[in-house]
Amino acid sequence: MTVARHSYDADLELQHIYIEVHAERYHHLKAFIEAYYCFTNGAVTKQDKPDWQAIFDVGIRTTNAAKIMDRKLLIRDMLVPLSVLIGYMKAMVRDDVLTIEGLRNLLNEQLKYVVMTREEYAYLSKQGLRDAMPISYYQHEHKHYKQISARYDVAGITLVE
Repeated sequence: MTVARHSYDADLELQHIYIEVHAERYHHLKAFIEAYYCFTNGAVTKQDKPDWQAIFDVGIRTTNAAKIMDRKLLIRDMLVPLSVLIGYMKAMVRDDVLTIEGLRNLLNEQLKYVVMTREEYAYLSKQGLRDAMPISYYQHEHKHYKQISARYDVAGITLVE
């Protein structure tokens, strides 16, 4: 369908996210956040529904995953873990600065998906970085401070630009 339709659907998902965050109900956010990503990146079915599998086509690939076309050998993962995104949202609520526009800015800056090999994902998990950013992400003086690719950089997983 049209870009305007996808924009409308993305805005609708953003409103869902806002309502859930405002009510401090974080357990259903993943589905709304993924749907928002799909609509803003054109990852939709012919019926204009979010297409989780299409994330494999629009996500950032690692250099190892760039050589592989068989989706069964690949994993999709948020560049910034969901727990970190939710942490930012909780801070917005705590600081009483939660707005739909603020959420849009946060998601547009931080919400990206990485397509990687299963081996890379296992290594990321082994390093304790599956659901968390490295400590250096939070340290002002470190080169990884607030770098959204920090956990991949620390694990030595290279992303294709």
